Amino acid sequence: MEDQHIIEDPVTILKDIFPGTSLQIINDVIHLVNEGNPHDTFYGRLENMINLLSGDGAWGGPMPEVIVNNVPSVNDALLTQHFDNLKIIFPDANPDYLWQFCKDRKATFNFEDALEELSREGYNKIEIDPLTIWEELKEALPEADPSYLRSQAEMLAPLPPQEIDNFLQNAIEKGYPSLKDYLTRKNEQDELALYKDQFTVERYLEVVPNPVDRYTSPQRQKALDGNADENDKQYALIFLYNNYGFIRKKYIDQLWRWKKMDLVEVCDRLDRMHKCMRRPRLPEYGVDTKNIALLQEIAYLQNKKLIKRYLKLKDDQYRFAKEEARKYNLFEECQCCFDEELIPEECYFCMKGCVFCKDCVKTGVENIIGRAEYRFPCFATCDSEFSIQTLQMVLPRKMFDRVVQKIASEEIKRANMEGLATCPFCDFAMILPQNERIFKCINQDCLVESCRECRHKSHVPLRCDEVEYDEDIRKRTYIENQMTEALTRTCYNCHKKFIKSSGCNKMACNCGAKMCYLCGAAINDYSHFGNNRCPLFSNDAEVDLRRVVEGGQKAKKEVGDVKVKFDPTNNIEKFFNV
Repeated sequence: MEDQHIIEDPVTILKDIFPGTSLQIINDVIHLVNEGNPHDTFYGRLENMINLLSGDGAWGGPMPEVIVNNVPSVNDALLTQHFDNLKIIFPDANPDYLWQFCKDRKATFNFEDALEELSREGYNKIEIDPLTIWEELKEALPEADPSYLRSQAEMLAPLPPQEIDNFLQNAIEKGYPSLKDYLTRKNEQDELALYKDQFTVERYLEVVPNPVDRYTSPQRQKALDGNADENDKQYALIFLYNNYGFIRKKYIDQLWRWKKMDLVEVCDRLDRMHKCMRRPRLPEYGVDTKNIALLQEIAYLQNKKLIKRYLKLKDDQYRFAKEEARKYNLFEECQCCFDEELIPEECYFCMKGCVFCKDCVKTGVENIIGRAEYRFPCFATCDSEFSIQTLQMVLPRKMFDRVVQKIASEEIKRANMEGLATCPFCDFAMILPQNERIFKCINQDCLVESCRECRHKSHVPLRCDEVEYDEDIRKRTYIENQMTEALTRTCYNCHKKFIKSSGCNKMACNCGAKMCYLCGAAINDYSHFGNNRCPLFSNDAEVDLRRVVEGGQKAKKEVGDVKVKFDPTNNIEKFFNV
């Protein structure tokens, strides 16, 4: 009788064990366990109830308030279960909002009603930082244009998390803007910016060393001629309109036509004209150009005074340094061209101190690079070399970057370290873990991801033997064609090809010729068949299969002793009813 009483009323037992726990919590736990384990024994469920109450800290006192994943854990296990279930169904919902939603409906919570309300009315979503998504996308698509991924990350941020997976799947299947195109575009934009809003005299003179001589010489090449692009002409005219805002357009247009679009001549004339307007025109915009020669000329015309002032200052400094060197006997001699008046600032040294001028070092190093060599020995009689720092001072920036990259790659190769891998598309070398299948080239001019095993472009997730390349396709196609040739017969008279579907082996062509299907001999009647000669009837499937297999094996020998990835002779018998 006592056991029956216990089974009917577990509240009494739990109340005795947990005297400090409220009756509401005990009833909630009983309901939760009974609902989750309806087929368990009473004592099994009772043990779960005790464990649950014990684990929640209910021994004789109020349960503590604990923060887990930013969600308050309260004294109501059933409410927590509702919250967890809703979180599974609405993974993009803000946890704080979802918890408050459950808490507000605690007394009358109905799960189906909650689902309907959230679906109908909507809910506050987790605010994901687009930068976090951007980093995730860059890791998943390392060859993609980062600016494209950034814009996609901003679009994906307010959407459900599964949309990120959908985007990645779609990008892999249909393609995406590449990192290489992005870098090419960025380099182009950086170059164009040098002549526009990011102009500096120092950088300009690196690209255009003698601009005054270049643009004042009578033999100079004009940036625009009669075949110039209309957009470039319009860009140049707008430059003139904006740069000479106090001069009427009609005068500028007249000069433009008279001087045949020679910007230097036009600007020289306009500089000497008086202002004919009290107020300048509003600037015009809307036309752009990528014509580097035109931009270089306009940059010179816009900054002519600044460039001349800078060059004069450098010339004054040089003359003063020359006088000081002569006064204190500081001149050095170049051991290549034998210039005897090198001031200290003009001297470049090998690692043992041999002296050279900049032009000699630059010319010599460029000749070595032209021979595809990347060791730079001294040009004098010593056995030393030029340092990386010296190369950086004499070479143009882009050329120096390529040289450093090549030197680093050659050093890695010479070290012959374990895990050495090279890019099959540019020969760049890196050390990689042995289990790394993909070589991700970091050479800015390459950036190709390749397979370390087959040395073709990355074909993940396919294995090497699951991918065909041009040579594989050529060999497979040749074998297939030879097998087809073996299957068909050719009329000896009209050369028409045919295949027998049924009947005897005496074949009659539309041209009137008759031949044996087995040996191809020309015949007139049935006397060719029987008596240890070709049979009149045969199993066509067996005959055709034998001829096709023989044709395939012969073709494989002809293409060489190579393994064909998709061998057309494999399982060929399944196509014949043998």
